[in-house]
Amino acid sequence: MPEVTERPGRWVVRELERRGAHVHLEAGLVSAEGGVVTLSTGESFATGLLVWTAGNAANPVVATHTDLPVDARGYLVTRPDLRVGTVDDTVPDAWAAGDGAAVPDLAVPRPGALTVPNAQHAVRQGRRLARNLVAARHGRATRPYVHGSLGVVATLGLGSGVFEYRRLVVRGRLAWLMHRGYHVLAIPTWERTARVLAVWATGALFGRDVVSLAAVQRPREAFVAGATATAATTSATTAPVQPAPEPAAPEPLRAA
Repeated sequence: MPEVTERPGRWVVRELERRGAHVHLEAGLVSAEGGVVTLSTGESFATGLLVWTAGNAANPVVATHTDLPVDARGYLVTRPDLRVGTVDDTVPDAWAAGDGAAVPDLAVPRPGALTVPNAQHAVRQGRRLARNLVAARHGRATRPYVHGSLGVVATLGLGSGVFEYRRLVVRGRLAWLMHRGYHVLAIPTWERTARVLAVWATGALFGRDVVSLAAVQRPREAFVAGATATAATTSATTAPVQPAPEPAAPEPLRAA
């Protein structure tokens, strides 16, 4: 977790190891062929399940199908006021914000720092972009995007988390509750907030949904089985109906 400092980072590793995880620090995945995982440290081990979590990336369409300036990672080069380009070379009437924009992070005292691609920055950049568009239309000066960090909060599964703001560090269930509460407050509209709270409440009462890993590995089986059953039902419904045999004529009664 590069967002937190070393002390809470060590606690995160201990917490994961306490729950049965084995953490490989300073290691990258080199290969995962034939059921064998190989790390950059030279370690290798067999596995039957590989869960890959990837970070954000810029949409390649911007770099391949436009002439807008992009950096080495494919993000739109953006000025602090969210105009596309640099201070010396600005693209007229072009603006950018959010995950696909390389927005300078003026709140970080490090040259070349960029805002991380998360919802907190995207929502605030959208508001600043709207205000700057109005200002530009009326001939007023635009303002740069600046957002000072209010701390870092992350969850480590149900009921566990970590929060850090300067020298204040909160760990465990309280940090997890702070994470949930912050995201509830950040959800736009009361209707969406109520929906999220309803899902969390049912999960707390009845537990989480369980997904079969076998079904995940063979996702087509359910569709094939459903299609086969539907075809069989349709075939039985559309089969030609044979006419019922005519009843035999009654035999005449005979006297004994």
